[in-house]
Amino acid sequence: MKALNSVARYLVGGLFIFSGLIKVNDPVGTQIKLEEYFTVFAVDIAPFFEQLKPLALFFSILLSTLEVVLGIAILLKYREKLVTTLLLVMIVFFTFLTFYSAYFNKVTDCGCFGDAIKLTPWQSFIKDIVLLVFILILFVGRKVNNQRETAKGKHIVVAVSTVFCLTIAFLSINHLPFIDFRAYKEGTSIPQAMLPPADNPSEVPKITNYAFWGDESDFTEASLTGKKLLVIVHDVEHTEMRAYPMLNSLIRSVENEVGVAAITASSGSEFENFRHDVQLAIPYYYSDKTLLKTMIRSNPGLVLLQDGEVVKKWHYNDIPDAPELLKELY
Repeated sequence: MKALNSVARYLVGGLFIFSGLIKVNDPVGTQIKLEEYFTVFAVDIAPFFEQLKPLALFFSILLSTLEVVLGIAILLKYREKLVTTLLLVMIVFFTFLTFYSAYFNKVTDCGCFGDAIKLTPWQSFIKDIVLLVFILILFVGRKVNNQRETAKGKHIVVAVSTVFCLTIAFLSINHLPFIDFRAYKEGTSIPQAMLPPADNPSEVPKITNYAFWGDESDFTEASLTGKKLLVIVHDVEHTEMRAYPMLNSLIRSVENEVGVAAITASSGSEFENFRHDVQLAIPYYYSDKTLLKTMIRSNPGLVLLQDGEVVKKWHYNDIPDAPELLKELY
């Protein structure tokens, strides 16, 4: 029983830390996934879930940080009664989500490991069932640690872990994720990623939905030729207005050397009014919001392409000056 308890402790602790760190690295990605769940639950269960969508980022940070901290705590045998209870509550919650996704085929990717490891809904559910069994073993065998001198050091480790996770989440939200696991990470050749792997032609390409279109012409192929700076505006309702004066200054400085275009998921009438308000005097095209959020976790955000290769991406808090941008191309 002692050996089984040790196996359960290391497995649960390791998986929770791994899963939490991936989500802390990209809290906006988890926010998007939670918004998907809230939308589905609002239709299938109760309308009040729609009211939770503005809190999705808060829940993302909370859950991600909890995963890491609880994983570390269980490895340290820190406050085992409280920690095992919280772990049990979390895994029951996650198991419900993954079962709902799998059985009703509502959310096809649970986001358990962010974009780093993709699991099917049923794989995610089975993973959570296994974790539930191991957490129950820890819950049944829990003890209360009363060794004060040991607990002091554990308090510090848990506190530092919490601050570390919150700091990483804050930096990721206000800049970009430290590690980009998505299909449009820097260095990716989009045309190549749109093709099946040469060694397995039956495999689905990494990129399947890349498409930009306008009222009068398609921009998909043109975006993949030459030097292009894409100004990604997920939607005009939530875009950061204070970014546009600096963005316009950059565009004026580089537009003779780089083709610049805005890409948005907003409607034509919305974006036409918006671009006049912010004086964004560049051509614009439409795309799917999911694609744009996958390309960059920033609204607005900048994606620099050269012959279809993702050269560099910038958050609106990190808009470069012209020399910084152009040196990426020469």
